Amino acid sequence: METQKASVKKIAYNYGVYLALISIIVLVIKYISNLDESWVLWAISTLTIISIFVYGIKSFKKENENYISIMEALKVGLAIAAIGGVISAIYTFIHYSFIYPEFIENIREQAMLEAMERSPKMDEETMEKTEIFMNFLTSPFMFATYSLIGSLFFGFIISLITGAIIKRARTDIF
Repeated sequence: METQKASVKKIAYNYGVYLALISIIVLVIKYISNLDESWVLWAISTLTIISIFVYGIKSFKKENENYISIMEALKVGLAIAAIGGVISAIYTFIHYSFIYPEFIENIREQAMLEAMERSPKMDEETMEKTEIFMNFLTSPFMFATYSLIGSLFFGFIISLITGAIIKRARTDIF
């Protein structure tokens, strides 16, 4: 008698949307309240994001007759991270392209000042290349890419830890 596996898609879509919403809300709160470096906001959002992954993986385990392997936990967690990451990356691109482009300009100016302080005798050609490189690394596209990669990396780590803690293998062979 074959048992039916829980759907990774359904769980990943639901919890991935929750993950994206939390990421977007945090970005909007940072923008509205001008809290670019608030450790309280960071701590609350990090705990909330960890909870989303844990509950998503536990939900899969519950729907899978209370069984889950580390590989299944990773699959569920990475699917949640991918969906949430793509949605929040799209918003991040829009946010830094149209809503708050000044943030990127401030980062670029700060980076150029630091580069000039480190190398005060930098020639004009090196300065131009440094500026082109800084513009590439601080573009809205790259911020969106960092957002997606960060989501996948964080999702991998949290899923691995959660899977290792809550794993439960099937003991029945037949």
